Amino acid sequence: MRSALHKYIREMLATLLEAANYIHKEKNNDEVIYNQLLLNSKEFLHGIKKVISENQKDTANHKVFNQIKICEKKVVELLIQNKVDRIHELTGELREDIKDLIVIFEKEISVTYHIVFFAELGQKWDAMQSVYEAFNKRIDCEVSVVLTPIFRSIENEEGKIETDVIYEDYLTPLGIKNIPYEDYDLSKEQPDMAFISNPYESVTLPQFWPENIAKYTKLVYLPYYTEMIINDVTIQANCKLPVAKCAWRIISQSEKAKSMHEKYSVMKGKNVLVTGLPKWDGMFDSVIPSNESNEEWKRKLIGKKVFLWNSHYNINSQTSTFLEYGRHIINLFSTKEDIALIWRPHPMMGTIFKLYLPEYASYWEECKGTVENSRNMILDTNISYDMAFEYSDALISDYSSIIAQYLFTQKPILVLQKGNGAVADSEEVVQTICLEQAYSHLDIERFIKNIKNDIDPNLSQRVRIIDEDLPYADGKIGERICNLLLSEFQNSF
Repeated sequence: MRSALHKYIREMLATLLEAANYIHKEKNNDEVIYNQLLLNSKEFLHGIKKVISENQKDTANHKVFNQIKICEKKVVELLIQNKVDRIHELTGELREDIKDLIVIFEKEISVTYHIVFFAELGQKWDAMQSVYEAFNKRIDCEVSVVLTPIFRSIENEEGKIETDVIYEDYLTPLGIKNIPYEDYDLSKEQPDMAFISNPYESVTLPQFWPENIAKYTKLVYLPYYTEMIINDVTIQANCKLPVAKCAWRIISQSEKAKSMHEKYSVMKGKNVLVTGLPKWDGMFDSVIPSNESNEEWKRKLIGKKVFLWNSHYNINSQTSTFLEYGRHIINLFSTKEDIALIWRPHPMMGTIFKLYLPEYASYWEECKGTVENSRNMILDTNISYDMAFEYSDALISDYSSIIAQYLFTQKPILVLQKGNGAVADSEEVVQTICLEQAYSHLDIERFIKNIKNDIDPNLSQRVRIIDEDLPYADGKIGERICNLLLSEFQNSF
């Protein structure tokens, strides 16, 4: 039985017991109220029986129905009884029978919690996956996954809106049944909990905006990235968007990250739950998906030192070094036979260049073409990064939460910087970034040479970062979130 319905019946039973107590104590004081309470009790019992009958699959026997009949029989007898002594005896029995009904109902009628995950971009599924698996394993949960579109739009010179939509079913190949967004009516389904990993209302449909989801259910936000610095940008993304206010719970990677909400969010961290991020769980049981062909990967990569390059699209900020280093990195690998490159660009990179930065679109296409036509470079567009992590010997990355993921491999990491890369006075470090840094082409070349020669002086530093800044990473975060949220939800009853 759905939790809302279960709660409704419990409330009806509590009202019945309250009426029975009044009837037993106050019969002689007001006969009109006495008779009306008996009639109301009769209707309540009939209503409870009807609701349970419609959900009879939730009970293996008829103990509840038999107890309701006992209570109904007492009520009918009381309505026609006029002997004072017998009335007092019957009202006492009715009170005890209703108490027994409450106990039997709680024992026999199980609760089913309806949980929904609103999933969009495939590369962000790891933010939800372990939580989904934890809920899906429970016999008291009914779990749905709704596939939703994500898009970017811009008004062109003619005043027309150009939109690039990403909406592809990556879940079915993973064995996960899903519902097309057009077929899911949140106002009708009203699940107990809804999970999102997209806090940005500008890139999805209004029915999936956090504030609209929260009207019908308890909204839980699972961040799709690991935060490393608190600054104006991250404060806006974490604490100033509508999700910060309307989410029932926001999952946080650490106490440091929660402190940002305590300082800057309107909720002051009251809706933040520190568990670690479920996206980290994948690093403890990562398996290369069987549906991802790796013949090309083997041909281009085996026998070489392999570098994973992760690039971001935000070229107008410190986040991306694609313009500064992109062509140089590709050229370095184009001329070498003993090293290989896996390039994993941000999944929205093509969309951003197409709509917002068309002046760099040819540069983007040129880089892609060179990699795709090479003998030792792979353009990785797989949903999962498991294969890239498995094949690579080291990571070269823009400022990105993939760095935190890669830490768990204990392989070398080079963070690409432009400018001096220093943390500003107004910024607060959430996750230590004391990794190897590159401020020039020469720094990149030096890192590649060290990896080729198996030189890795920073391993102990990376292990320390995991211990100090990712203390909740144990492979069980999704399970922990599931248990904590269900416990809180049950207590809210």
